[in-house]
Amino acid sequence: MILILAGTLPEGGCGGIPGVPLPNQSTAIIDESRFRLLARFVHLSDAQIIDEESPARLTVARALSSTAWRPHEAYSTQILDGMIRTVNKMHVAREPVDFLIHTGDAADNAQGNELEWFMTVMDGGRIDPRTATDDRRPSQKPDPLLDPHVPFEAQGLYRSGVHGDSPTIPWYALVGNHDHFAVGVFPIVTDLSGSRISPLMWENRIGLFLPVDLNPVGVLAYAPVTPAFPEPPIGLNLPTLVAANPDRAYFTNREFIAVHQKSPSQPPGHGFGQAPTDKTWYSVSPLPGLRLIGIDSASPIVEQPTLVYSEGAVSQVQRRFLVRELQRAMVADEIVIVASHHPSESLDPLLGTALVADSLIRLLNEYSCVRLHIAGHWHTHAVIDRGGYLEIVTGATIDPPQEGRVIEIWRDGEETELRYWTFSHLAEIDPPPGSDPDLFDDPLMPMRRMAAEIANRPR
Repeated sequence: MILILAGTLPEGGCGGIPGVPLPNQSTAIIDESRFRLLARFVHLSDAQIIDEESPARLTVARALSSTAWRPHEAYSTQILDGMIRTVNKMHVAREPVDFLIHTGDAADNAQGNELEWFMTVMDGGRIDPRTATDDRRPSQKPDPLLDPHVPFEAQGLYRSGVHGDSPTIPWYALVGNHDHFAVGVFPIVTDLSGSRISPLMWENRIGLFLPVDLNPVGVLAYAPVTPAFPEPPIGLNLPTLVAANPDRAYFTNREFIAVHQKSPSQPPGHGFGQAPTDKTWYSVSPLPGLRLIGIDSASPIVEQPTLVYSEGAVSQVQRRFLVRELQRAMVADEIVIVASHHPSESLDPLLGTALVADSLIRLLNEYSCVRLHIAGHWHTHAVIDRGGYLEIVTGATIDPPQEGRVIEIWRDGEETELRYWTFSHLAEIDPPPGSDPDLFDDPLMPMRRMAAEIANRPR
């Protein structure tokens, strides 16, 4: 860990100034005689849990996009489980964690089974990451502890009484573009039969070598991936018949929220509340004196089927909501964290957004209570001084370096200091005396080391 001193954040605004890049690690020495720790929380993003065997994928585009197919994609659930296990160990052995937030892209392809796997990793439980027949010969199967297609027990984020006597870690969620669009970019519609599909360009094609739509519950797969053939064939291929799986159906925003509302972990609804709703933004107080405002940047104002969407947009309704919540936080003397999937520079004016980078930065700098804007989407780390606050972008769980981030907020009256550092799912942490040994027993660590090694190979 690199130790870099980070000074107190300035009080003034920066207007439309883009910002100043800062180091990705900062563990400033805090004067604890003056400052008190307001919050220590974990930021994860872009878990992108992948049903790699789904027929609704575009692995044929692997030459155009590195995210169309990843050599380590079969390990997505185990990698996220490793991140959660690391958080639990830190919570008990090092720095108690007040809460965790995942800033979107829980699923890779907006599929119901991907979201259910994500929730099971967060809540704990048994996961069978295989969605079709295992077509491998016995000689092809590795040791079960190295096999990503073997069911396993996810530990779940720390809950008092389940994992030990330490306090429960509440967690919050946001919608990302991969939770809203097919493969993260294509709008999803309901056809005349009631099925949710994602039509592709030139729908009148016969679909000889390329699909005319993406249908996760369909029976035709183009360049499919299976346990026996984990790398898709190169070039154009005729479609292959696969077994239909209704668990793969695309989910809606309302269904995304409903799944979080059924979760047994805390808080109820994970930011979205408990009442039935499709409102994908919220304002909550995780701790006294702290306000978390979650924004949905993944739902463009207008969506045209077959067009490509990946960047962000914030609705006018959300802009008014944000202003109202910032005003309330000022009156309540709360420190504010704004969270979104997209960083400010990924808000695209072509998508009808009510806030672009300059206007969002300017707005947040009008309120001295704002100290952080956290985001994901870029699949890389970045920390930017925006004048009155820091914008911290945390890389993807799914892609190298497969890291999350710990952020601390320290406060003395109007002054605030931040500390932040990254961690990976491969972190080794010794158990403290008297802790539950099962919490620190990590049988899948060898598998995740192998997954990280595969992910970092040149492609």
